[in-house]
Amino acid sequence: MKAQEKLFQPVHISFEEGTIEQYLDTIQSQIGTGFVYSSAITPHRQVTITKGVYKVNYLLDSLFSEQSVLYIERRGQIILSPQSPSSIENDKVIVKGRVTGRKGQVIPFATIYIQNKSLGTISNAEGVFKFVLPSRFTNDTLTITSLGYKNKQISPDQYLTNELEVKLEVENYVIRDVIVRPVNPVDIVKGSFNARGKNYATKPTVMNAFFRESSKQDENYISLSEALIEIKKNSYTNEKSDLIRFVKGRNGTNITQSELVNLVVEGGLYNGLRLDVAKYGSYFYNEQLESECDYKLHKTIIYGNRQTYVIKFVAKEGIKYPGYNGTLYIDAESLALVRAEFELGRDGIRYARSLLVKKAPRGYRVKPVHARYEVEYRFYNNVWNLHYARSDFGIKVKKVRGKENKGFSCDFSSTSEFVITGISDTTKLKIPFRELSKPSDVLVEQVKNTPGNFWLEDNVILPEEPLLSTIRKLQLEGELPKDDAMMTKDD
Repeated sequence: MKAQEKLFQPVHISFEEGTIEQYLDTIQSQIGTGFVYSSAITPHRQVTITKGVYKVNYLLDSLFSEQSVLYIERRGQIILSPQSPSSIENDKVIVKGRVTGRKGQVIPFATIYIQNKSLGTISNAEGVFKFVLPSRFTNDTLTITSLGYKNKQISPDQYLTNELEVKLEVENYVIRDVIVRPVNPVDIVKGSFNARGKNYATKPTVMNAFFRESSKQDENYISLSEALIEIKKNSYTNEKSDLIRFVKGRNGTNITQSELVNLVVEGGLYNGLRLDVAKYGSYFYNEQLESECDYKLHKTIIYGNRQTYVIKFVAKEGIKYPGYNGTLYIDAESLALVRAEFELGRDGIRYARSLLVKKAPRGYRVKPVHARYEVEYRFYNNVWNLHYARSDFGIKVKKVRGKENKGFSCDFSSTSEFVITGISDTTKLKIPFRELSKPSDVLVEQVKNTPGNFWLEDNVILPEEPLLSTIRKLQLEGELPKDDAMMTKDD
């Protein structure tokens, strides 16, 4: 109400021509409210306005008739936040920035969110992010965090006026209160698995997510698929699998530069969702933990301002199926699994070929060389929630038969990732059977491109520069719809 009173108060303008700064000073002198803005606002631009009495919001509309600006009152000040026209129409604010360390090193896949809200996103491999925030949340503090770094709090007067350059500081662990737990890491992992009922949602939820798959031949991107999806997530104590509804997507291929048109590797929406170890478990994370792995309590760190166990595990020699090596991050107080990183060991790769490579081009020999996975959870609504998952595959390819290009070889890599961008208010959503994605579905076959401004103001993971260049090329060739709101780094 106070914000409305300030923006709707009348002010008297006694001159017909002046700079934006002069008009703002006049408003401030009459209503007692200052303005906060960045260099994106040009205060010395000349404006002509007829003398008279105007409400503050109408006067601001006249001052910024050539620029889309959102007005937000906070703590006795009015923040002038430049926005795209579409975001203002949709009552949203676009926050942009880059996350680095103190020495300028890129921090990839940092989490950006509003405290205690389900809305969030992550930075890309170059630390760059775009976060679409409903205007009703613009009084809230933005939080940026990454494993091994201190949480960074960003106030609205910073993120609403400037493109952010966020520098995170390394988290140094100082022992204070001591939580007594069994020192046996196997007991910690078993306890974590058995504590899922109190640490994760016990009721169904509906999650909105952004999903991307891309593949490269050597250093050249050859395919891209992106989608917005809805996940009907069952309770973590319920054995029923989660359900996925494909909302919209797009894809493009650069197959003219690729020999690997028919190579299909593990991927798809459901495979990404199965990385939710806390929900589906694994032979390295369950209540029995038989003799497949060796566990070691590596160290204790602060993760998200909470004391966290770092437990390393290694697949034992001689097991006759794909074995993983990796790291589990377990909250010391609640025993919640908050992050997991794992990959197939050298012996495990040998057993996993048929699982990783679904289809190979005729006349080619394929050899998987790595398969890496990670999954992360975020705490809000008093429980830990799935937040981000990523998988990376690397395959050596060699042509052994055929008249053309015999002896050709290359490195093929494929990456898929998704981030939970929000949780719907309703948990009663029923997905019609005909709209359900199936585990056998291939994303590239589900996608039907939508032209023009494809993502609008949806939260997505921004592409890094090499992928961005490929996207621009595919757009020029008509293989991808143009999407200026997302695909230019200057936007």
